[in-house]
Amino acid sequence: MRKYLLPKEGTFYKANLHCHSTHSDGKLTVEQLKEVYKKEGYSVVAFSDHNVLIPHMDLCDEEFLPITSIEIDVSDNTVPWPKNATYHLNFFSKDPTLDKFIDFERIYDADVINDIIRRAKERGFIAQYNHPRWSLQTACDFLPLEGLFAFEVYNTGCEVDMMNGWGEYEYETFVMSGKRCGCVATDDNHNSQELKSPKSDSFKGFTMIKAKELSYDSVMNALENLDFYASTGPVIRELYVKDNTVYIETSPCSCILLRTDSRITKSTREESDVLTKHTFSLDFNYEYIRFECSDIYGNKALTRAYFKDEI
Repeated sequence: MRKYLLPKEGTFYKANLHCHSTHSDGKLTVEQLKEVYKKEGYSVVAFSDHNVLIPHMDLCDEEFLPITSIEIDVSDNTVPWPKNATYHLNFFSKDPTLDKFIDFERIYDADVINDIIRRAKERGFIAQYNHPRWSLQTACDFLPLEGLFAFEVYNTGCEVDMMNGWGEYEYETFVMSGKRCGCVATDDNHNSQELKSPKSDSFKGFTMIKAKELSYDSVMNALENLDFYASTGPVIRELYVKDNTVYIETSPCSCILLRTDSRITKSTREESDVLTKHTFSLDFNYEYIRFECSDIYGNKALTRAYFKDEI
């Protein structure tokens, strides 16, 4: 019997779950963002403007779904900018019509952040932790966090500006401690540069969401169920376990790799992008497994950690 790690049924929808518009410090309107992201094959965009929650359901059509969201920040004000650490979190509303986030105090303390996450969840939000390296945060800051559904493992804006957009090591540290959440790649785009510029912060990081349909409830359910993966290029078409063997199918890649909570890794590798499928035997002891595939340009797709009791 097959155990699907990514759901068998449904459709993959390409999403940018971190996006800024003229409602905060972005340079494009939400209407312009819808147009350019649809042209690049995106079906879902979370308009996560800074500290403001604005529904944009008027942008919804058969091929495009806006997610009602907000990015909040809580900084360590005992240290002057730009050396102070900061928590940045996106909150996604399960009710697309909400236009007010919860009241909260900006106190730089993990217990305070956990209280925000808890109360937001009670109000119908799910929480995503953003760009640990840009935020100057270490494991001491993010390991205490509870109740996250997603951890940002790639952020285009941070990578373009400072070459510190990756957060896959921090995610590994998080799940190695026993925490469970998905991983996302986002743009965090502000669009201060031309879209075709090498400095553009759009269209480089995305999340593939497997949902039954392109509806608000279906996509939010998929996010809550962790039915998604992160990518900067390659796509994963199928991922399941049968008879203690993992089967994975991808777009053409040069490397497909299985990671664990130990030094045990398994991989297949070629000098060009000719790999599209592989199998891995689970003939070893592990707490979780997760998968990465990469192309010859260094673009990667990363799944979440799947723990033993899920497999």
